[in-house]
Amino acid sequence: MVTIYEYGNPDANTVLIQLTGDHELSVLENEVEEIRKRSSIDFRFIAAKVDDWNHELSPWKTPAVFGNEDFGDGAARTLEQILTLCTDKSKTYYIGGYSLAGLFSLWAVYQTNIFSGVAAASPSVWFPGFIAYMKEYEINSETVYLSLGDRE
Repeated sequence: MVTIYEYGNPDANTVLIQLTGDHELSVLENEVEEIRKRSSIDFRFIAAKVDDWNHELSPWKTPAVFGNEDFGDGAARTLEQILTLCTDKSKTYYIGGYSLAGLFSLWAVYQTNIFSGVAAASPSVWFPGFIAYMKEYEINSETVYLSLGDRE
């Protein structure tokens, strides 16, 4: 289950959705302010806080890669919840996240065409089977921003 935090203009036509965890909540207001400084576009920012990253953001079950906590298959359910935020067809929606939330965001744009763009910062594309998945399926977004580090 995701918890929603909203910033910006609730009536804006551009809606930015970011999957986040507890560790990022304290910097969200600063993030929104930085977006305002760097863009003249009016926007609504929705932070969707996820409690169990390894379960709620993983597209399929797989054994632990780092540490000893296995990955679940809760991404489909999480995406269903996110899509309830995207029902106004007159608005433009973007999704993004960091690390496993970045992987989820990439996976989400393979599932639906509701998002006009995706921003995946250091997405966990090392996730077992994900590169093969991307090669097999077609992405449904024309705008993709990837920021990859050494481990990705």
